[in-house]
Amino acid sequence: MQEEKKLFTRKATGLVREIGVGTAVLIAIANVVGLGWQKRVFQATGWAPVGESTFLLGIHPVVMAFALAGLIILVSLYCFSMLSAAMPRSGGGYIFISRILNPALGFVATWLQFFAVAVSYGLIAVATMEAVWLFAGLAGVTLPGWLTSPVGLFLWGVLILAIFSGIAFYGIKLTGKLLQWLFWIPAFILVIVYILFIVANPQTMEAGVQSLFGSNASAYTQAAIDQGMADTAAGNTYWGAVGTAMLAAYWAYIGYAAASFVAGEVKEAHKSLPKAMFTSGLVIIGIYMTISTLMARAAMMAGKVGDFSLMSAIGYLNFGGGSFADAGLAKIGGWMPVVAAISAAGRGFGAGFMWILIFFAALWVANDIPPFILTSSRMIFAMAFDRVLPDKLAEVNEKWHSPVNAIIFVSLVAIFGCAAEADLFGESGIYLGSFIHSIINPGGAIAATDIWDAIFFLIVCTAAFMFPIRKPDIFERSPFRASKTTTQIIAALAIIGNFIALWVFATNEHAWNLLKIDSFKAAMPLLFTIFLIALGYFIYWYYSNKAKRTGVELTTIFTEIPPD
Repeated sequence: MQEEKKLFTRKATGLVREIGVGTAVLIAIANVVGLGWQKRVFQATGWAPVGESTFLLGIHPVVMAFALAGLIILVSLYCFSMLSAAMPRSGGGYIFISRILNPALGFVATWLQFFAVAVSYGLIAVATMEAVWLFAGLAGVTLPGWLTSPVGLFLWGVLILAIFSGIAFYGIKLTGKLLQWLFWIPAFILVIVYILFIVANPQTMEAGVQSLFGSNASAYTQAAIDQGMADTAAGNTYWGAVGTAMLAAYWAYIGYAAASFVAGEVKEAHKSLPKAMFTSGLVIIGIYMTISTLMARAAMMAGKVGDFSLMSAIGYLNFGGGSFADAGLAKIGGWMPVVAAISAAGRGFGAGFMWILIFFAALWVANDIPPFILTSSRMIFAMAFDRVLPDKLAEVNEKWHSPVNAIIFVSLVAIFGCAAEADLFGESGIYLGSFIHSIINPGGAIAATDIWDAIFFLIVCTAAFMFPIRKPDIFERSPFRASKTTTQIIAALAIIGNFIALWVFATNEHAWNLLKIDSFKAAMPLLFTIFLIALGYFIYWYYSNKAKRTGVELTTIFTEIPPD
């Protein structure tokens, strides 16, 4: 009995397998299909505009990027699915890396991934109000200035954290029910959005722009051309634009392996998780490619000037080198629901209908939150259960089977995400100096979650490659796997794909731009990442040494799969 106490914190995790296949599928879809997919097409279009007649088979560069990034996601999903089926425990990648590669590497990689998800939780909490703010004007509603100020947005975000974390305290069953509501309502509206894009025609799109924004669509396209869009496009190629769009596409897919982190709470996880993960992955890829294709088609019907249209103009004026203000035009937000609103307005739908699109935008953002809470809290729980974080973080409420302390810890870290997205420490908020602001702002070091994700995914895929070699007995018993050779080929492809994504994040001018750092501020994302890695390793070192002093057999712990 004494020996068991010196290993894991207890003989059972205390978590209960209550997640069915359907909820596991929704956890991944809701985690991925949230904020990014609503604006990534416009974002990448603004970064690298190209003449629309150059599109290969008429396929928008971002749609092509979604297809190519989707291939990386599918081979990566095999790695996560195979590992989850073999080791279906809460903590996901942390378990895989620590048991197959190295405990310290597992801790540090998961520490980065934890910060990526927890900070994103705070970012999304604030973004729920930003989505309402963006579309409220289309519905004829003006939000009070205090609510849209940095302090107001921050407080709103903290309120959202308190509400959603409070619900998560009551366990996976209640959180799953909340997720169902947050998913199916906007999913139903998504069908309406699909219809609006399908029935769009040049006349209704032109009329919609005039009705909502008071100018002809061609005025926007001409303004973008006058401000340099055509000149920028002349220096770009279609495949160059696809390469730039890969940055946005990979961003938009992050979260595809969310269900693996709650594997210890999935019913018959060794059988159901692979099915759930591949189902969600295919659905996500399908949604991204179809809705983006239809949206781009609708937006390209309006404002044709030369080789460009309203689609290119919205992207360039929002995310390129253009400016609505300089053109004297009302701003058209670079979000998918805005194009749906234009189509609806062109068919005579009034402000009342726009409220439906407000729900669409806000709820697709909000349904990210339950998966964020679940995944990040289970990472912390798994590390604490291994005794490399305080034991208190592994405690589980006996009635609700919920790791309450881990959820509280996640929520505290998420507050920094709220501050960043609200730009709380900017000049319009509570300015504490340029150093603090360089770390905590919407594009600052603390919001550089993309590269932390890419590092984590790359290391998990490396663990999948080494799995048949390092743990051949567990590999052979796995209910979901290909042969050793096939597994290593797929894992190698996943490693290459994720490494390319990591390289793009590190070097692209719209991400870290590491090869052209020219100031201390520009170096802050890299420096903050180094700080996080060093902090993670110090925490691991401290608890490893504490384990030795107290007689805990960490070396034995990391040779075993945690109990159920």
